[in-house]
Amino acid sequence: MSAAVGMDRPPAPAHPLRRAAVTFRCEVTAHHLSGSREVILACYRAASPRLAARWMRAEARHLARLLAPEPGAPHLESVLLIAASPDCPRPDDDLLAWAGSDERYEHALRVLGSGNTYLLNVTDYDARYSVCAYALPTRNRLLQPPAPAGRRCHAQAGAGRHRTPRRWRFAR
Repeated sequence: MSAAVGMDRPPAPAHPLRRAAVTFRCEVTAHHLSGSREVILACYRAASPRLAARWMRAEARHLARLLAPEPGAPHLESVLLIAASPDCPRPDDDLLAWAGSDERYEHALRVLGSGNTYLLNVTDYDARYSVCAYALPTRNRLLQPPAPAGRRCHAQAGAGRHRTPRRWRFAR
């Protein structure tokens, strides 16, 4: 093999290619138990596993307050409240227990940090509520190999100089 063949290859990058950046899609959803409907109640895109776990913890507390509001709340003054039996499902208790546990928070952080999906489900009489987060790989511009020597890179869509807008001239 001649030495000239090795000269045609593009030079190796000065720095090693970095791993693809990862963001996390976080959602709170309500599912009808018949499977006929699903409603996204909240969503968030987190930049790290820690931010995703924090958001999930805050949303679990918020959902618990929505499912079981305080009886003295101003918007419930004109509503007739009936005490529920002790054997009825209480998804708010499960959500508050999960949100208040540091061990469960650390477990969620480890699961998300490994790139896996974390899912918390609680069920009521007629709905299943889910708080989940999963990894979304994103494009990283540093992953693109450098252009070979002597070639120009094309600007990506939306980059570069833009034309100045034309001024409208009206006939006089």
